[in-house]
Amino acid sequence: MAIGEGFMAKRPPSMFDVAQASGVSHQTVSRVLNNHESVSDKTRAKVLASMEKLGYRPNLAARALVTGKSSTIGVLSYDTTLFGPASMLHAIRESAREVGYALNTVTLKAIDRESVENGIQELVNAAVDGLVIIAPHYVGDKPFSNIPGSIPTVIVEGEDAGKIPSVNVDQILGAQLAVEHLIGLGHKRIAHISGPKNWFETQKRIDGWKCALDKSKLSTKSLVAGDWSARSGYEATKEILKDPKVTAIFAANDSMALGALKALSEAKIAVPAKMSLIGFDNIKPNIACLEENKISFLISREIYPSNYYLQQRFSMIGSVIKMILLLLPCRSSYYNSK
Repeated sequence: MAIGEGFMAKRPPSMFDVAQASGVSHQTVSRVLNNHESVSDKTRAKVLASMEKLGYRPNLAARALVTGKSSTIGVLSYDTTLFGPASMLHAIRESAREVGYALNTVTLKAIDRESVENGIQELVNAAVDGLVIIAPHYVGDKPFSNIPGSIPTVIVEGEDAGKIPSVNVDQILGAQLAVEHLIGLGHKRIAHISGPKNWFETQKRIDGWKCALDKSKLSTKSLVAGDWSARSGYEATKEILKDPKVTAIFAANDSMALGALKALSEAKIAVPAKMSLIGFDNIKPNIACLEENKISFLISREIYPSNYYLQQRFSMIGSVIKMILLLLPCRSSYYNSK
């Protein structure tokens, strides 16, 4: 047997194979791929069925040369190991896939003006059809000034978007709901473990915590900064426990709430019998704690196709981003324990 015999890669199906299997011309297949209105529903269904059966995948590079579109959305993000950016990226990917777009993702190691501008330029050079920028940090004045006006762009969780449309979770309302729940349980001294500085979510969740306490004329002195990690929640809780008046803790994310739970366990303080604990984001480990009555309440940011809070209504600037943002999975909601 000759070297390599039996190991020849099978040729992937082509547009002509789809046309032959469907009994139509390759021009008709092309019209189906480009969603042309001249194709009847019956023919479209037959062609799509043949594509599925053959495992046909369009040649995006060739298609881009013909249509002038890459069928790709560029996403600029930061630290996708964190729940917020990771869940946002996952949801954008799923939403884009549903409408026939792939993602080209650039993940930044640091959030500063130069890194943001370089990341944007990399995506622009890749000829993406639109941009989604997940921007949870303050990065200076006009950080998105190098985005060409011809590329539809939306900023997610950004406060310094300027004239660029943006979409945000109502962080203040989420934090208020959490603290108001604790106040309703009769707590008078409610501590807050905040996120790191320069994150918009950090300040807004602090604002919501303070707003609820101020409305009830309660102290806002019990504030300890964390860094989103369980370790920081653990250390912050040990600091909080130095004040014997604290009977409830609102952690700005669920990872820090889990760290707080460990510190409380070590201090032999029962949750929720002796200390109420609230997390924000609804990660799976905290759902288990909720079901076991170890955490009394959760604020969630879930992957849903609709029903999300918007702090700012945005104008739609291009069908690509319009379709993604109509599905963008951001909502703040709360769940009471049994």
